[in-house]
Amino acid sequence: MLYQRVLTGVIGGALFLGVVWLGGVAFSLVVALLAVLGYRELVKMRGFGSMSAPALLGYVVTLALVSNPLWRDTWQLSAAPDSISIFWLIVVLFAFLTVSVVTKNRYTFQDMGFLFAGTLYLGLALQSAALLRTEADLGLQYFLFLLILMWTTDTFAYFVGRSLKGPKIWPAISPNKTVSGSVGGVVGAIVVGSIFAAMYDLPFGPWLLLSAVLSIVGQLGDFVESGLKRSLNVKDSGTLLPGHGGVLDRFDSLIFSAPIAYYWILALIH
Repeated sequence: MLYQRVLTGVIGGALFLGVVWLGGVAFSLVVALLAVLGYRELVKMRGFGSMSAPALLGYVVTLALVSNPLWRDTWQLSAAPDSISIFWLIVVLFAFLTVSVVTKNRYTFQDMGFLFAGTLYLGLALQSAALLRTEADLGLQYFLFLLILMWTTDTFAYFVGRSLKGPKIWPAISPNKTVSGSVGGVVGAIVVGSIFAAMYDLPFGPWLLLSAVLSIVGQLGDFVESGLKRSLNVKDSGTLLPGHGGVLDRFDSLIFSAPIAYYWILALIH
C-alpha cells in the first residue's frame, strides 16, 4: 500500500508539475478535466449514475465554469471580480431544480441542491486555480507557491502529528488528525511563505499572514471533504489515484485554498 501510494505520488506529481510548468491552454484543460472527474466522484458518492441526467447537466456546468477563463470575453461565467454573472448562476440553479420536477422527484430538491453546490465547489474553486497560473499578472511562481505550501502543510502536519501526538483536533470527522499536527502544518506553511517572500523581495508580513491563512483554509478543506465522505458513508471519493483515492481526496486542500490565494495575491500585487 505504501509502495503504491509513493509510486502514484511520484509519477502523478511529476506529470502534474510538467503541465503546471507548461501553463496556457494545456494547464487549463487539465484543470478542467480534474474538475469534471471530481464532479463525477460527487455524483457517484451521492448514489447516482455517472451518466444520469443531473450528472450530465453537472458536467456541462462544471466544465463551463472552470474553463471560462479561456472564453470569458464572449460569455461571462467567471469568478474573476470584473466578470461574475449572477444571472447565469440563477439559470443553472433553476435548471437543476427543473430536473427534480421533470423526473417527478426521482431526484429530490435536496439532491439537486447538492449537485448544484458541487458545480460551484469544483467549477469556481478550480477556476481560481487556473486563473492563478494563467492570468497575465500572476503566473507560474504564484501557483507553485500555493502548490508547495499545500504539500508542505500536509507533510508537516503528518510528521509533527505523528511525532508529538496529543489531543485530536476533530475526532468525529477525522480521527487521526491532531492539534500538534495542524499547528505543525501552519508552521511549515509560514516557512514556505518566508522563503517565497525572500526570493521575490516581497513584504514579509502580508505574505506570512497569507501563508498561515492558506494553510488553515487548506486543512479546513480536508476536514470538509472528510465530513462529506462520512455523511455519505464512503471511505474514498474515488479510485483514480491508487493509494490516494480520488481527485477530491488528493485536491481537497487546493480546492478550498485556490480562491483565497487568487484574490489575496491579486490584492497584494496591485
